[in-house]
Amino acid sequence: MSRPVRSNFMRNWFAIEAIPIYAVIGLAVGGAGWYLARLATRPDVIWTKSNPQPWNTVKQTDNIKLMAVNQKFDKSALHLDMVMPLNSPQPNITLPPLSQIPDDVDDRPRPGDPLGNVGAFNLPELVFGAATLSNQYNSDGLLTSDIPLRTVRLALRYGMRAFDTSAYYGPSEIVLGAALNAISEEFPRSSYQLMTKCGRYGPLKENFDYSPDTIRKSVERSLERLHTDYLDVVYLHDVEFVAEAILPRPFGHHQTALSSEAEAYGLANGQESKVWGPGDQKIIDAMAELRNLQAEGKIKHVGITGYPLPTLLRISLLILHTPPYEPIDVLLSYSQSNLQNSAFYAYAPVFRQRAKINQLLAASPLNMGLLSPKPPSWHPAPEPLHQAVQAARGKCAEWPGGLVNVALGYSMRRKGDDDTIAAIPTVVGFSAPNEVHDSLRAWREVRAEKDVDERNRMENAVQDIFKDSGFYGWAWASPSEPI
Repeated sequence: MSRPVRSNFMRNWFAIEAIPIYAVIGLAVGGAGWYLARLATRPDVIWTKSNPQPWNTVKQTDNIKLMAVNQKFDKSALHLDMVMPLNSPQPNITLPPLSQIPDDVDDRPRPGDPLGNVGAFNLPELVFGAATLSNQYNSDGLLTSDIPLRTVRLALRYGMRAFDTSAYYGPSEIVLGAALNAISEEFPRSSYQLMTKCGRYGPLKENFDYSPDTIRKSVERSLERLHTDYLDVVYLHDVEFVAEAILPRPFGHHQTALSSEAEAYGLANGQESKVWGPGDQKIIDAMAELRNLQAEGKIKHVGITGYPLPTLLRISLLILHTPPYEPIDVLLSYSQSNLQNSAFYAYAPVFRQRAKINQLLAASPLNMGLLSPKPPSWHPAPEPLHQAVQAARGKCAEWPGGLVNVALGYSMRRKGDDDTIAAIPTVVGFSAPNEVHDSLRAWREVRAEKDVDERNRMENAVQDIFKDSGFYGWAWASPSEPI
């Protein structure tokens, strides 16, 4: 480069007045480099149309950073269930003023008997199952409307003074907490019981975390979400995903666990205190932390939930036979006290007498929606069982309320068989006020023994369909993936 050219270059590009510009550009480039390096060293969760719910696979120890490729994604992916991981942002549910929310004839109980209370915890015969206040069952549009508040308020007015939710149920705790907070003048905290769950934060086995630190943080977050300083019940959620799998078969009929196959299920006399592996120990440690929270006054009662009845019984016995040798206070079983599978009724006396559990609850008389008009697409029932349900639905076509009414009535009516079963509340999910009205109508019909002979014949006809298909008393595998 010749001297005149070089001189001209230096004069134009290194003039004193250009230095601030270079400084700004340098800072911008340096900042961008730092940000890109930071991005490269943190875990990416890519949000695309092919991965519309990336939060379902976020681990509890991850630093969350959602990235939408090209900032374009399916609007249907904008689900509130991204709140499931403990360290994720928590959305707020903003409700309109109570004065602007309808409170007309559909928001008032129909004339008739109020719900009674049963069991050691004095629970209502029907407990509000708040899993429906999530994207597993409903859209964001419904969850952010006034429908959840109106549904919760109507249930309370009917005497349904207990709610079952979970940290796993997406925004359920947040939606429920917002509704209860809004109607606190009509229904103060002391007028109802709150039951939630901890330890499960996603659909897969890897989304479970029973470590004491996570259990404590989960309970504390639930307290905040539900706007309360204590919880009536906290369960370890779906213990079968953490416990050792002591089952001779993952699915099918498990009634023989109470008799001829007790040893194969780890339920024989003398096996009660056996820790079969690290999963069992995790449950013991998690329960110890729940008891610590109970001693601090943040929890009144502790328990477990799950699907495989033999596993629930084995873990209940393990806790009872492990220091401090105290039984769990409460146990929740689901989808096994209904027309298709009523195995819980055989296990209930064993839970009470052998495992010393004071309070039992049975959830999902509609079998996680399987017996509803439109079963959810994710339901684990195999196709032959779906076909049997379709046949049962046709059999009940002329019955008022259809299969739903028959199924609800069956679960409610079975409580009269003996004292143990009579003390078991039924947890029923509700998405809208009309479903609350329908359930109370079924409960009142059963209580009044209305058309009892016809109802009995219809129940038997439906169960015959399941028996002929080979699926009566049949349980699917849980967890469904290999352990």
